[in-house]
Amino acid sequence: MSNWSDNVCEHGPLVALASNLWLVRGSLPRGDLTRNMTVYRLPEGRLVVHSAVALNEAGMASLDALGPVSFIIVPNGFHRLDAGRYKARYPDALVLAPKNVRKAAEKVVPVDGLCEAVLPPLGIQCIQPGGIKAVELAYELPIEGGVALVVADLLFNHQHMSGFGGWFLKTIGSTGFFGMTGIGRMLMLKDSALFKAWLREQAERADLQMICVAHGDTISGDCPDRLRAAADRL
Repeated sequence: MSNWSDNVCEHGPLVALASNLWLVRGSLPRGDLTRNMTVYRLPEGRLVVHSAVALNEAGMASLDALGPVSFIIVPNGFHRLDAGRYKARYPDALVLAPKNVRKAAEKVVPVDGLCEAVLPPLGIQCIQPGGIKAVELAYELPIEGGVALVVADLLFNHQHMSGFGGWFLKTIGSTGFFGMTGIGRMLMLKDSALFKAWLREQAERADLQMICVAHGDTISGDCPDRLRAAADRL
């Protein structure tokens, strides 16, 4: 525990998105792309961490003040960098992964259970979007006024950045818009028509209050228009 802060990447503070939902924006060991951790508090007070980002000691103290970390979601085979550190710090927490992600997640941390089995009884819906390979799920979290949709690499909303790294990410179609990136289309997309239909179906929901992504800004207030625009980009 004394070495927790070693190799912690730069990050921002916990930012409240709703009374039971928070986000932290962090960085990666290399490159300019940012990554987000979403923290959800269940009605009984336990915390669910999606795409764990190691924080400095002050940041971890802020996290602990929200409640006990009880579930650590490894959303896909890429977002697993700090999952093992969280399990070491919170040994009683359950590490969860989607069924088809379990093998990749267990290369860095033992998985205690499947998202599809553990989360629905807690009130969190696990969604397999239409037209997407079974490499990632979307999560529907109840918040005041409706629900928040949480994804990892399924949809980006990352702004353009300066420098060579920013130029490269812009060139390959990873920044400057909300939607599926070029890499996402190669690795995740199975049927563009079905995924477009799913995005447009989500846009018709009256209860969708916000969309939390692992890379970029949270969307709130204009979810329908942004989802329709993301569908049009495919």
